[in-house]
Amino acid sequence: MKNILFIETNTTGTGSRAMKIAKEKGYKVHFWTSNFDQYNSMKEDHPRKISDEYLVIDTYDINKMKEEIKNKNMNFCGILAFDDYHLLPAAALAKEFNLPGHSISSLEKVRNKRKMRDYITDNEFNLILQPKYKVISSIEDLSKIHFNFPCVIKPVDDSGSNGVTVCESEEQLRNSLRKEINRETNERGYKLAKEWLIEEFITGIEYSAEMLYTNSEWKLVSVTEKETFGKHSVECGHVTGPLVLSNINLEKNLSDLLEIFGLEYGAAHIEFFLSGNKLYLVEINPRLAGDCIPELVEIATGINMVEHVFLQAVGNKLNVCTNKKKFASIKFALPVCSGIYTEVKGVEKVKDMNGFIRMNINKLPYSSIGVKSSYHRLGYAIAEADTKELAQKYANDFINTLEWSVTNG
Repeated sequence: MKNILFIETNTTGTGSRAMKIAKEKGYKVHFWTSNFDQYNSMKEDHPRKISDEYLVIDTYDINKMKEEIKNKNMNFCGILAFDDYHLLPAAALAKEFNLPGHSISSLEKVRNKRKMRDYITDNEFNLILQPKYKVISSIEDLSKIHFNFPCVIKPVDDSGSNGVTVCESEEQLRNSLRKEINRETNERGYKLAKEWLIEEFITGIEYSAEMLYTNSEWKLVSVTEKETFGKHSVECGHVTGPLVLSNINLEKNLSDLLEIFGLEYGAAHIEFFLSGNKLYLVEINPRLAGDCIPELVEIATGINMVEHVFLQAVGNKLNVCTNKKKFASIKFALPVCSGIYTEVKGVEKVKDMNGFIRMNINKLPYSSIGVKSSYHRLGYAIAEADTKELAQKYANDFINTLEWSVTNG
């Protein structure tokens, strides 16, 4: 039997879906993780339940994983990662064993947001703009730079809105940085670089482009409009489909952007703001989107981006052909107050509502002290419709129908 290795996964199910696709195609699925506790919120599609064989190992230790593969004479047809923090380990293992994968140098440039911004500046790439930015690594650095408010502070190597804060004053900025300096690792056990960007605050609508690499070129599959919540800009909703941004050749501009980094593999999830008629880059993610966006894309376009990425990992590519033009939306349930969320009512009622696709509620009870990152959400609902507005309305209605029981912690 053919074997395929998954190094960790994301917690909204994209990697789990890829495991199911692999099994359907006759592969034995191996799943390696540093700690299964990071998947406790996953009631459905838990990787332990899907994988054929699993191993607890330090998934940040590339050499240890190489030794494990060599010592046990394992023969994998492909190696995959679906979260930001394990893209580089997966690429390093793929290179070691002559399997398809990302260029390590390309990944290093885009995974670190400072390196990404500097590289774009150095290459004088202007098809998409960048906000003004400064780089700091200590409280003392704040006195050495000038910036206007509001501004955004973000760590150079985290994701999921972790450590991101919109600051209205120097006091807020200093307080945010003091909290960040004390954070050594994130929820996934990733050791942070202890470097931050201070960026110009851009007003406008936030989008992401969902792209696939096929037969020597990048293809734009769908455009996703985003909704965020609070000063930490936590994503709380998305809608994707045949969105058109007037007078902008988005596919060409973003393909050219990816090409200057030498990215020629897999998928890309590029986040940007549209302010007036100008595009401002937020970040380049050399992977599939999280937050169930690949599922939304398939509902809206008929294109299974997860299958495309899996097939590339084992040396195959499919042509991209859109056969649907609908809209799909996801809305996340956020804790509206602090406390212990013990029970939710209304799930069965939601299933009978127009446009319903599916709903997922994270494992309860859940103790909440606020919403500071995507790890602090309670669950989500997915809807489909013929228009963007109706898809968004349906998803919002699903979440608003739920009734939560909350006790004081």
